[in-house]
Amino acid sequence: MIALAYLVSFVFIRLSVIIAGSAGSEIANLVKEGANGPSFHIGRNIILFGYHIHHFYFGVVLIVISGWLAIVGRPKVRKETLALIFGAGLGLFIDEVGLLLTWGDYASRLSYLLGVLLLAIILNFIYFPRFWRKIRENVKRPGAHTGKINRAVRQLIKLVDIITGNRPGGN
Repeated sequence: MIALAYLVSFVFIRLSVIIAGSAGSEIANLVKEGANGPSFHIGRNIILFGYHIHHFYFGVVLIVISGWLAIVGRPKVRKETLALIFGAGLGLFIDEVGLLLTWGDYASRLSYLLGVLLLAIILNFIYFPRFWRKIRENVKRPGAHTGKINRAVRQLIKLVDIITGNRPGGN
């Protein structure tokens, strides 16, 4: 559910920005230059108090909402709904990571690279549990003489177990 919502929101927002031309619109350029543009505008871009509000922020808000609802355990909100909210927020967030890391280049290939990499990681956890089980079985157990690579792999396995809900030796 997370992977599907993530992929749909990432592709939807990327296509929307490209088709609407939001990244290079006149209002976006005015705000970038610091000119006295509008203090409030909702159109291809959202301007509040003279600041361009990117969809990155909406993604963060959705991630926080889904996380909070998951922590407090609201009985009326199903886990599937939380997964969809989280995935959609993650898609909005990752779409603009390239923009943030390149200081304003929305068309940066970094966004695509990070977007595909994150999707690959999510799908890896979902569709290859046997692989992670085999890795767990073949990695030396904690001991006095384990190397740094073994310790790093054990930490990675613990992370995968947490994400997938697997219990070592259980399933």
